Order: sequence, then C-alpha cells, then structure tokens
Amino acid sequence: MADPFADIPESCVPAARDGREVLLALLERARAAGPAELVPLADEIRRSMRRGDRLAGGHLRSCSADVVAALDDVYDGAFPVAGGADIGAVLDTPWASASRRALLATTLSGLGLSVWLDDVARQALAAADLRLLRALIHTPLGDIARHLTARALDALHTAGVLDAATVVRAFTDDRYLWADIESLPCAGAVRAHIDTLVWSLLPAGTAAADLPEEMDLPRAPAPRGLRFVRVALDWPGDPEVAAYLGTAELTFAEQHELVAVLRERPDDDRQRVWQWRVEAGDDAAMLPLFDLEAGGPLLRLIRAMPTGHEAFRQDRAGILATVEAIGPEVARRLLRRQPCELISAVLGDNRPAVQRRVRNNALQGIAAFGMLPLAPGETALDRYLTLREVAKRGAKLGPNRRISHAAAIDIALGHLAQVTGAADASRLEWECEAQLAAETPSGADVGDYRIELRFDGAEPLLAVTRGGKPLRSVPATVRGHEAYRDLREHQERLREQARRMRTGLVERLVATAATLAPDELARLSSLPAGAAMLPGLIWRDAGGTVGLLDDVDTTGPVTAVHPFDLLTGGTLAAWQEEIVRRRLRQPVKQAFRELYVVTPAERDAVDVSQRFAGQTVSGRVAAQLLAGRGWSTGHEYGDHQATRPAGAGLTAALSADLHGYWGMDDVRIGEVRFLRSGRPVPLAEVPPTVFSEVMRDLDLAVSVAGTAPDRWGSPARAESRARVLAALITDLGLTRVTVDGTAAVVHGTRATYRVHLTSGSIHVEPGGYLCVVPAGFGATDHHRLFLPFADDDRMTSVILSKVLLLSEDDRITDPSILQQLTTLT
Repeated sequence: MADPFADIPESCVPAARDGREVLLALLERARAAGPAELVPLADEIRRSMRRGDRLAGGHLRSCSADVVAALDDVYDGAFPVAGGADIGAVLDTPWASASRRALLATTLSGLGLSVWLDDVARQALAAADLRLLRALIHTPLGDIARHLTARALDALHTAGVLDAATVVRAFTDDRYLWADIESLPCAGAVRAHIDTLVWSLLPAGTAAADLPEEMDLPRAPAPRGLRFVRVALDWPGDPEVAAYLGTAELTFAEQHELVAVLRERPDDDRQRVWQWRVEAGDDAAMLPLFDLEAGGPLLRLIRAMPTGHEAFRQDRAGILATVEAIGPEVARRLLRRQPCELISAVLGDNRPAVQRRVRNNALQGIAAFGMLPLAPGETALDRYLTLREVAKRGAKLGPNRRISHAAAIDIALGHLAQVTGAADASRLEWECEAQLAAETPSGADVGDYRIELRFDGAEPLLAVTRGGKPLRSVPATVRGHEAYRDLREHQERLREQARRMRTGLVERLVATAATLAPDELARLSSLPAGAAMLPGLIWRDAGGTVGLLDDVDTTGPVTAVHPFDLLTGGTLAAWQEEIVRRRLRQPVKQAFRELYVVTPAERDAVDVSQRFAGQTVSGRVAAQLLAGRGWSTGHEYGDHQATRPAGAGLTAALSADLHGYWGMDDVRIGEVRFLRSGRPVPLAEVPPTVFSEVMRDLDLAVSVAGTAPDRWGSPARAESRARVLAALITDLGLTRVTVDGTAAVVHGTRATYRVHLTSGSIHVEPGGYLCVVPAGFGATDHHRLFLPFADDDRMTSVILSKVLLLSEDDRITDPSILQQLTTLT
C-alpha cells in the first residue's frame, strides 16, 4: 500500500496519522455493528473527521480515502436502496456514500434542481410530507436553508411527530438554528430536546484529558436543570462552556439545593456560581450563601439598571434610602460581590477609578462622576467646570459618539444637581455660570499698566492701558504676568459661556418656542452673555403681548416666539423691518429664520416627505452636521438611517442609501417621516414648528454637504435671504434693487444684474455670466452691509455684499470685473 501521508506537509503528518488511526478504529466498530448502532455511529464518525481534519490542516480526508471507501461499503450494505426509488428513500440514510450521492444526482437531474435541497424542502412543506421532511433533516447527502429547517421542525411538531433524534440532528448540523426557531410554536418542545443534546455532548468523565478540543454546543438558551450547574462546577475545560452550563435555568427548589451544595464548596467556587446566576437572573437566591439576605432591595436596584455602555440617569435619594435600609456595611459587601460603578460612586467609594474612566471618556464613568459626593474643599462650581472641560473633548469624537458623550455630560450634570441639592440640571448650570461671572475680576494692575476685562455685547475683551492711554498691543512684561494670564483664563471661560448660551440655550429657546419663568429670566439676564443676547429676541408675555424684552411683562413667564407664529399672525414682515430699522443683531436667526411648511405633494403623500429624496451628500460631512443638531446616525441596518427627538412626543426619521455607514462614502438621501411609538404620523398632524425645524436641519445638511454638480438650491434659504434683502432695501434706500423670486435684480449704472439668492451667481442681462472670485469681490463684507443675526451664514453675507456692490457698479475699480463688464455690455 502506498504511503497515505506522502503528499501532505510534514508538519501535518502527526495529526493526520492520529486522525487516521481514530477513523480505522471507528471502521472496525462499524463493521461489527448492526443497522441500529450504525445510525449514531455515523454522527460520531463525522465529528471525528471534522475534528481530525481541523487538527491536520485539512489533510485528513486526502490521506483517508481508503477508509472512507470502506465505510461507504459498510453503510451501503446496511442501508441498500435500488435505482428508481423516490427522493425520500434516497435521502433516508445516515451516511453519504459515493453511490448514494450518485443516485441523488440522478434522481434530481430530471427536476433540474441544484445540489442544495431547498426546492425539495419547499415541496415537502407544501405537501405536508412528514416522511420527506424528516429525511431532509436527517440526511447527510445535502443541506437546506436554516429557515426551511426551522419550518420543517415546526411542521413535525404540529403533526405531533417531532422527536429528540430529529432535533438533535438539526442542531448537530447547525448550532445557530435557534434564532429561526425561538419565535415558532415548536420552540418549547425543541428546547427540551436541546437539553438532551447538550447533556449527550458532555463527556462521561470531567478530566481535562477526556475533553474534546472544541465543544460544538448549540447557540441556544441555557439548558434547564441543576445537573448542568453541577457539571459546570468541576468543568476543567473551556471557561465559556462552564459559564454556559452554569447559567442553566433552575426551579425554585433547585436554587435552594444549589445554595446547600455551595455551602460545602470554597469561596472561589461560590463567586463563580454567583456570576453565573447573575447572568441567569436568579442571583437573589444566592444571597443567603453570603449572609446577604438583607441585600435583596439593593440587588434588585442594580438589576433594574440598564446594561451596555450608555450613560443612564438614577435617583440618588432612592439609592441612599435603599443603602440606609439594608445598612452601609451590607451594601458594601454586596457591591464587592456584584460591583455597580454608579452606586459605589454615590457612596464615594470609587473616586479614583471613576476619575480614570472620565479621562477615557467612558460614558457611564462620566455619569457616575456626577454622583460622587463633593470632596473636601471641592465646590459645585469646581465639579461643573471639570464637566465642561470633559464636554469639550466630545468635539473630537465621531458623530454618534459625540451625541452619546453630550448626553452623558447632561446626565452627569443632573446627578451633580442631586448631590448639591439644586432643583435640576438647568438651574445648577446657570447658577454655576452666574457664579462664574460674578467671581470674574474686572481688572488688575501690572506696574504702570492697567488690564481691564470689558464686554462688547456678549464678547469679553481685554484692554491694556498705560497712564489712561489704550495700547494697541500687549507688552511682553504684561503678557507674562500671572494677573494677565488669570484674566485671559477668565476671558476664555466667559467666551465659552457666551458660545454655549447662543448655540445651546438661546437656539433651543427659539427652535422650540420655550418659556422662561421670571426667576429663570432674571438669573440668565444677570450673566453678561444673557444681558447681551436676550433683549435681542422677540418674546410673548402671559398677556399675549409680543415684543422685545423691554416691551413685554417680565413679571410673569415669557415665551420666545417662533417665527412661524409671526408668519401665521401676519406680522413677520413688519418685525423683520423693525429688526433692521433698529439695527438689532439677533443672537440667532429668529425674525429671518428659514421656514418650512408642508407642501400639497406632502399632504397627498400623507405621512412621508420626499422633499430631499435623491440628493447625494458627503456622508461624513452630513453626519457631522446632523450630529451637531441632535441626530443619531448609528442605524445602518435599521428602517431609518438617522433619527432625532423632534418634540411633541415625535421622532424625526430619515431613510438613506448608505455604502456601509455614514462616514464611509457618499450617501443618497431618502424619505423623511415623523414617528410616534414607532408608527408614522400624517404630516398634516405634525406641529408646524416641529416640522419646520426638522426640515431646517436636513436642508442645511443637503445644502452644505451636497456633492452633485447641480447642488441643492434651497428654496427656504433663498426666501430667507430675499426677506433680509427686502428689509435692507427699505432701510438703506436701495432704489435700484428689487427682489424677483429667488433672485435679486440690481439696476446698476453699467448694466442690470440678477444675483441668485442660493448660489450667489451673477447674470448680466440680456445674456452673460459675470465671473468673480472671493479674493477680489465679496471676500469681506461690504461697508454698508448689516446682517440682523449673529449666525454664521457666510453665503448670505457674500450674496448681499455682491448686491450692494453692484448697486454702486460705477464705483467698481477691480480690473478683472471691469473687463468682463465691458465685454458683456
């Protein structure tokens, strides 16, 4: 006989030789066995071949062809089948011999079916052919799809003929089958048979030498019965297998029996079982084992907390009451058995560990940081400023992580409010901000120099004088002085305060038409940023009067007016003219905010908007823009690829065509819906301000992140710029400028121009395009330009600068522009 190992790598020969010896021993057993014994033996042979092939680098089969041929002869003799037999008879064999495979190919060739048996399975299911369904599950000659296997088991169960052997065979072939089984009526019966399978796979002995290299346990719920936990206690192999067995489902009586068993075991074993029972969900039954019977309420509190990595809010007073009820000593002993970062933080027991977690931006660590008691010498302001520094790091994170990081900061502030006794996080925040402003020094002297911290509106400025004379630059002696550095630090804090107030609080007030109570208004107005920003907004008082802050009754609640209410009330244009006339620069867009209303097409579509559908955007840029507005974009495989809470109990949901995920490539925008409890709401029933603000978010993302050559021209943005221009025309007396739809028409001395209010392109009538570049035209604001809002809207500034300059085209001196005008006119 030729050397069977001649053609395989030398390094694989020892394992291949061992595997072949095992197969030869199994062949001898097969030759001596009867038909009934050959059925389970076939499974054992296949498992040995898979294991041996794995150890031999895939070379066992090639060096054991003669053994396999001999096994074919044994099984063909014990399970003969004649030509012309039906498909069920062909499949009904425990061993896939060469002759059976050939017969199957002949039988199926007339049907034009593939080697996969899915079509046969569908026919058997349609005909309720139980014999064929059972053969399809048991046969080693072919495979059927997982979902069809599940349906076949369910059909057998419905007919009352599902047996353990069939379930064992199905899960032996596919360990992951449970995912398709668990929702079917047969799940309960199948699970009982899975317990039988798991028990059968466990070796009779538990010595390490008796264990196989890999346990092919089914991926299904843990088995049921104390016998599995007993095996797990002494399991010498893979700890994951021990954990799977150790989480077996137990009856109430078995739980008590387990406690009795563990009283005789060392503490290491008790702790291992404790962790298993935590996973199983019946760890409370183990408390008497550790003399922790009183700890049940705290354990229930721990188990009620969300799992995962996201931060979550908790009630500090409730935690402390539970700890007090069971006793701090019991609580701490329980926490050693079942750690809980947040509860330990409430007790102040894990400060260094929590601080390390905060440095690593761990979300639950940030939330726990807010729960730590104030350390000796630490103030609420100290903790608040630390959280604000941590919040700055969120800008460097990815879009979705940025949202969860910001949420963790908000939760930590809420926890800190509980620690300090503040009414809520918002009150704590602005109390700390007010304290920060109050403690800011107004100036300092450095030798002959005087440094003063002043305000230009909300912007803090440092001014240096000498002998009362302002200096244009800061001398080196002043710049290096500690007093100057201290004032610079305070200046930066106040600048951050103003930024947070404008982009956070004030933007939210306008976007949601929020209301401030008198004490809240007073507290915010005491801040330099609040004193500068809030008077520039339009408010409505409790009596219904609409006006600027000085014009309404602030002894009661006041509401920031959403411009949609001004539009429906017919006063929007008048307010726009008033804002410009008074030269008010609103901290955010309010009077000139882009507005979006439900279109007739959207009403006809009922609950879906196609307004932005088909637009292609840079996924990375769009995700960053949306994340900055509270959208979550981590739903690559969901029904919607971006969502955010929209107010009024609604969730805005955007579908999109992704290539992997948002940041990977370009994204094609799809439909927009508003959901309540997961169900779409008719657009006509969505509050107008909610609809407008969601569409404003998406319009910005599509306008800025668009990648197509003919990029999205936002009608709402064009209309907003037209309103700004219309107000400026009246205020500046621009008799040569009119607004025509989405273009500003400028009747200059040299020509008539049309400036597109979305793209900024300039068309010279009757036909011609005026090409300009920002470096020579529109790079800086025109000397007469005033924008009635502080929002960063560079395109509006550039477009209006062009309109104003073209209205004075007789004063243009730029050679490139003049040359084009000469040609065009």
